[in-house]
Amino acid sequence: MQQVADPKLLSSALAGSEKAFSELLRPLVDLGYRLACGMLHDAHAAEDAVQDASLTAWRKLDRVRDEGKIRPWFLSIVANECRNARRQKWVASVNLGLPELSIHSSDERVLRGVDLRHALAQLNEHDRLVVVLYFYLDLPLEEVAPIVGTSVGAAKARLYRSIRRLRPDLEIQEALQ
Repeated sequence: MQQVADPKLLSSALAGSEKAFSELLRPLVDLGYRLACGMLHDAHAAEDAVQDASLTAWRKLDRVRDEGKIRPWFLSIVANECRNARRQKWVASVNLGLPELSIHSSDERVLRGVDLRHALAQLNEHDRLVVVLYFYLDLPLEEVAPIVGTSVGAAKARLYRSIRRLRPDLEIQEALQ
């Protein structure tokens, strides 16, 4: 179920009210943070990404055309900030010549001896985004599709392929229905 913004709150935010904008984003920040954690696997980087996304959302608030699409709009911005953060980390590693740090999963559940966090990190960013949105944030495919910029059918196909890459022997037909 999509969050529908209060039209008065949105119009106040569009008029420049910081308080209205804060109220508009308040229910979305936790979702954005969980998305960023799933994408970046680093709590501090996730906080930075959500903060940067909030600033970007403030600057681009005039691009919101439909109050019913506030959540996908904001999560798209968070996903873009995560991509930028990963890109910057890669550039810094290449420029400094530092080896990539190993990912620790002390607080993650281990599923049949497979480090799920590490497996997610092995997916490309588009596949990881679909998996995180669908399974971590529990968003329906109808909301996942606009966030990743595809049709519902394409998002479902990407999710199916991504899960197959994570666990080739996993039966996922039930999860996708």
